[in-house]
Amino acid sequence: MKPELPPDVYRYLVSFLLEARPSCGIVFEPGKKLIGRFGPLTSFGLSADGIELFDMTIGVEAGVVSIIPLVQFGPGRVADLHCLMDRSPAYAVLIATEAGINEIGVQQQAANELRMTADRQSQTISALTQAQQLLRDSERELKRAHDLKGMFISKMSHEFGTPITAVLGRMRLLEGVLAEQPNAVEHLKVVKRGVLHLHQLVQSVLDEARLEQGTLRLEPTKVRLSELRTDLLDLFASQAQEKSLKFEVSIASDELLWIDPLRVKQILINLISNGLKYTQEGKVALYMSWRDDKLTANITDTGPGMTRDQAASLFRPFKRLNEKGPVSGTGLGLVISRELAQHMGGNIEVRSSLGEGSSFILILPCETCQETLPKRNAVQKVLIVDDDEDIRELLCALLDQDGMKISSAENGAVAEMQFRQHEPDVILLDMQLGAENGAHVAKRLRTLGCKAKIIALSASNSGDTSNLAISAGCDAFLGKPVNFEQLKELMQAESWIQ
Repeated sequence: MKPELPPDVYRYLVSFLLEARPSCGIVFEPGKKLIGRFGPLTSFGLSADGIELFDMTIGVEAGVVSIIPLVQFGPGRVADLHCLMDRSPAYAVLIATEAGINEIGVQQQAANELRMTADRQSQTISALTQAQQLLRDSERELKRAHDLKGMFISKMSHEFGTPITAVLGRMRLLEGVLAEQPNAVEHLKVVKRGVLHLHQLVQSVLDEARLEQGTLRLEPTKVRLSELRTDLLDLFASQAQEKSLKFEVSIASDELLWIDPLRVKQILINLISNGLKYTQEGKVALYMSWRDDKLTANITDTGPGMTRDQAASLFRPFKRLNEKGPVSGTGLGLVISRELAQHMGGNIEVRSSLGEGSSFILILPCETCQETLPKRNAVQKVLIVDDDEDIRELLCALLDQDGMKISSAENGAVAEMQFRQHEPDVILLDMQLGAENGAHVAKRLRTLGCKAKIIALSASNSGDTSNLAISAGCDAFLGKPVNFEQLKELMQAESWIQ
């Protein structure tokens, strides 16, 4: 006897079974047409109108209920097909089997995972977009800081280089005037040494910034080892004498090298200065040699020497061996020296033992060159263009000693007038004429038909400044403080090395 179920229990069981085993189906007139559809037909792999179910009822006997088990509608979709043909209209109902339910669950899980993956991808893309924007903002800030730093370097180079040029030039004039007054000459040497030390400190700070920006410019030229030896002896002999130290500079042979003498001297001055600072008795010696396309300069001293840890910390910025002692300095000299050496393709090695002195070895790649006697032009007329009155007067005084006819101008307009009036052989043109750019002045002079040799002068020794000067029509470039011997050589040379 079939048990009678209460209506509410019956409804519960029906709803439970329908939730547990999804179903769908169609309503139709047997052999005629579809009337309606219900349930998720497409989730069973059927078309939206369920026409496949209608086709499957063809041939089923009218007036009966038939069950076709385990019908597969698409990959992995398995269901039982119930054909209810004992009524009008008839029904074709699909009820998912256990395998079908599992498949639907797997598909639902895959869909959920796909949706979660898409959400994560969307979040990742959003985060990447924000990171890219932050990166672009940081790049703009870095570029702005880089540009400001470049402007600062250029400004400071000009502000320091110009007055130091004036001071060193006046000292050069005074040396000639006071040649017969030994006491005055000695005082002048002390002042000159102080100015050169100041210039060395400023140059070290600016060079550190240029190296960091990648704008440091090398200016190789011909230089003899004997010339380097003479310059260094003149610079440090009196300083060593004041401390009762012996100072020696020797060379293996007097080679003519193609190298940047300014940077080589800058490195050697730093290394020798350190030796003289820390050595209280004995000597400081420099030995230079050239072999296998390398210049080797060995600076030894009889100072206190260093431990291994002290030697390892030498090339840290602002680091000095004796922070509280009487030795002065910024701690930048060795750092800049090694960076300069590496910028020139070389390096600095240190050998030291505590109580046994130290040895600093500079190794730089360079080539020797043949010495040729340059043809010289007889320069008679020179035009000096500089907005600094002290520099104009100084250059006039120095060049007047050689019997040259000198004219000067403080800006581009006056320079053009002086050019038309005097037709100079050489023009010394400063690149920073107040608010006016010296490169623009050079271009205007060339437009006027100027055939004179134009030597650009600038306290900004960056490659950008020199390249701008040459591209504007200048024949050569010299940095400030001006090396007056080099300037005169350049003025008189027939062949110009830019």
